[in-house]
Amino acid sequence: MSENRFVDNGDGTVTDTLTQLMWMQKDSYLDLLRFVTHSGAVKYMNKKNEETFAGHTDWRLPNKREAHSLFDADKEVKDKYDMSIHIDPVFTPGCGYDTWTSNTRGKITAYCYSFNSGSGGHKESEDTLNSSVRLVRGEFDNSKAKINFVPEVRDKITQGGGWR
Repeated sequence: MSENRFVDNGDGTVTDTLTQLMWMQKDSYLDLLRFVTHSGAVKYMNKKNEETFAGHTDWRLPNKREAHSLFDADKEVKDKYDMSIHIDPVFTPGCGYDTWTSNTRGKITAYCYSFNSGSGGHKESEDTLNSSVRLVRGEFDNSKAKINFVPEVRDKITQGGGWR
């Protein structure tokens, strides 16, 4: 991949030239200075759309494949706790460790993707433990990326044999 895969648009957004997605440069943690539940992530998304963040009203939670498309084991940014997460340094450091996604199981759990491990799992939707959201917009173009499989560690986050 080229060194210029991610383009800083100068308005708080970053365009991924590989997938054609536009991402918020900061995540919800950097914006709110607190972690959020899944429903809090949805409220944050709605607020950003109401504010017409960066001139757009179609911000959304990424699906797990889109979140996974940001993972790059060769790149590193430090999160809020000075832990390494593997996303391009064009994204603002000091962010959350992971992101909520749009993948849910009813109202009980939602998939949370870790930018440290490059995998994730479902956790309780109302859990706030170190969770934030990085919003995205656009249509995922997989013609160059070919991202079909997202590693999932069964119940890695919830620490159980089942999802509930």
